[in-house]
Amino acid sequence: MSNNKWIAAALVAASVSLAGCQPYDTRPRYVDRPPPPSSQGRYCQCGVVQDIQQVNTGGGGNGGTLGAVIGAVAGGVLGNTIGKGDGRKAATVVGAVAGGVAGNQIGKNSDRGDWAYQVSIRMDDGRYATVTQREDPGVRPGDYVEIRGDRVYAR
Repeated sequence: MSNNKWIAAALVAASVSLAGCQPYDTRPRYVDRPPPPSSQGRYCQCGVVQDIQQVNTGGGGNGGTLGAVIGAVAGGVLGNTIGKGDGRKAATVVGAVAGGVAGNQIGKNSDRGDWAYQVSIRMDDGRYATVTQREDPGVRPGDYVEIRGDRVYAR
């Protein structure tokens, strides 16, 4: 197997291992089922705030994935400069994998400043909903609120 094939194999392995990463879902989550329609055919989306927490959403960006790809390429290139024959191939693979892991961590660390507000609401019909939004909702526990789209609004 040529050096280029080893590098390509290492890059594919690094990419596949990180493919499961996805951004944080900010849509409202209901503990049981979606709300029933009201008599007007619209959904009743009102309730009382039970809890508000500031949460780290992990960035939701591509820092980890992009860092892994850049790190894998750089590690593979550096590993390819070491040794001869099979030793060079092994060094290329090890460099690509190590560079991918290091780049992934560096990319994730650069995304750590991404915070959101997680609001837990007891809906009027007794269900519970949790909404996560980036903007400060400006409400406190005990406030009566409405969920519209993916956001909480004071009523």
